[in-house]
Amino acid sequence: MSTPTLSATGIRKTFGPTVALDAAQAVLHPGEIHALMGENGSGKSTLLTILAGVQQPDQGTITLDGRVLDDLTPATARSYGIAVVSQEPQMAPALTVGENIMLGRLPVRAGKVDWRATHLRAAEVLAELHLDIDPRTPVSALPLGRRQLVEIAKALVDRPRVLLLDEATSSLDEAETRTLFGLLERMKAAGCAIAFVSHRMTEVMDHADRATVLRDGQYIGTRTLRETDERELVSMMVGRDLKSYWHKAEVSPGDRLLRMVRVSRGALKSIDLTVNAGEIVGLAGLVGSGRSALLRTIAGVKKAEAGEMFFAGHSVRIESPRQARRLGIGYVPEDRKGEGLVMHWSLYRNAGLSRVAALKALAPVTGRIDRAAYDAGTQGLKVRTSDPRQAVSELSGGNQQKVLIARELAITPRLLLLDEPTRGVDVGAKEDIYAQIAELVKGGMGLIIASSELQELLGVCDRILVLYQGQIVADLTAAEADEETLAYWASGAHEIGAA
Repeated sequence: MSTPTLSATGIRKTFGPTVALDAAQAVLHPGEIHALMGENGSGKSTLLTILAGVQQPDQGTITLDGRVLDDLTPATARSYGIAVVSQEPQMAPALTVGENIMLGRLPVRAGKVDWRATHLRAAEVLAELHLDIDPRTPVSALPLGRRQLVEIAKALVDRPRVLLLDEATSSLDEAETRTLFGLLERMKAAGCAIAFVSHRMTEVMDHADRATVLRDGQYIGTRTLRETDERELVSMMVGRDLKSYWHKAEVSPGDRLLRMVRVSRGALKSIDLTVNAGEIVGLAGLVGSGRSALLRTIAGVKKAEAGEMFFAGHSVRIESPRQARRLGIGYVPEDRKGEGLVMHWSLYRNAGLSRVAALKALAPVTGRIDRAAYDAGTQGLKVRTSDPRQAVSELSGGNQQKVLIARELAITPRLLLLDEPTRGVDVGAKEDIYAQIAELVKGGMGLIIASSELQELLGVCDRILVLYQGQIVADLTAAEADEETLAYWASGAHEIGAA
C-alpha cells in the first residue's frame, strides 16, 4: 500500500474527567475513501477535528506524507491541503452562497473585493457538484440539504489533498447523495485522501475502500470493505450482534385515525391519505417533493388551504401545533436543533414542553410537570444521561433525538409524525428508536415516517407513499416496495413512461 497522506496514531484527548479518545488512530492513503465508524460518543468527530487542527491532542502523533506535524491549526491545515466539512452547516445566512463559499478567500483587486471573480469561482465549484444554484442567492433562502451541499462546496475551493467529511450526507436526499459520492469518486481518482463519517451503512458498503471503527474512544480495528460485511462492522461498533435490527412489528391495522381528502397547501397538490391505528405509513421522495410539507400541514405548523381532514372520524381543521397536540397528534421535526429542542434547557424542561399545550392560560409550568413528562416519554427509549437536569446540548445526537421523541410521547399521542427520525443517529441509537416504534405500534398508535433513507422505510413501514412535486404518485404495500421501485416513482421516471 502507498505511503499514507495523513495519519494519526496513539491519539488521546480528554475534556476534564471525560476521556474522548484513548490510543485512537486513523491512517488515510491517497486515492482512498476511508469510512470512520462508531456509535455517537465513540470519538469519531473528535478525531476529525484533531486531524483538521481544530483541537489539539493531549498525546499522539499526526503525520503528513511521513512528516510529523507539530503546528496543526485550522489555518495550517488549510495550507497543507486539509479540508473539513462539518455535520452542521457553518453558514452565514445573511450572506450569499458565493460569499459563503469564498469566505476567507475573497479575491481582491485594486484594494477592493472583486465580486465578479468571487461569484465566478463559486459558480465553478458549484458546477463540480452539479448544483444549479445562483451564487448570488442568500443562504437563508436555501433548504437544509442545499446548505449542506454549499458547505461541501466551501471545502472544494482550495482543491484539497485530504478531505474530511463529518456526517455530510445526513441532510441530503438520495439524488444529492449520489451526486456527492460521484464527486468523491472523481477526487479519489485524482489522488485525494478522503475520510467520511456516516451512520448510513449502505454508503459505507457501497463507496468506502476501508473502514476504521472506534468504540468508547478506542481504536477497535480497520477492515478492507471487500473482506468484511455489515454484520462484522456493526458488531465491532456496538460490541454485540444486532440480530433483529428493524424490530418490525406484525400488527393488524385498527380503526382509521387520519383521513385527508384533496388537501392542498403551497406546493402540495390534492393529497389523499389515510392512516390507521397500529399502522406505519412511510413517506418517500426527493428533497422538495413535499414530505416535510405534508407532515407540517398535519401537525398544524402550516394550515391547509383546501380540502378536508378527518381525525378519529371527526372533521377537523388543524390550524396550530397546539391544536394538533390536543387532538392527539405528536410531531417530531427534521431539524432537532433549529425547530425541535431548546438546546440550553435541561432534558426535563424539553420533555415538558409538549404538555404545556394542555395547561390553562397563565398556569405555572412546574418542575413536577417536566419530570412527569420526561419519565412518561422516555420509557423504552434508553436515553443515556448522567443527570436529566443537564443541558440537552451536552448529549450525543442520538440521545438528543430520543429526548425530542420523548417530548411528543409524553402526551400519549394517537398519531405520531416523525420527520427523518434517525438523521445523524448512530446504529445503536437507531435500533433503540426502531424498537420503541415497534412497541408504539403494538399499542395501537399510528405513525407517519418521512425519511430519505429508503432502507429505513422498507425496514419499518407497512405502506409507503411516494411524493413527487407535491403529489402522491404511488401507494405501495411493504410487499410491493423495493429501493428500485421507490426510486422510479420518486425521480419522476413514471412521467417519462407516460409521455
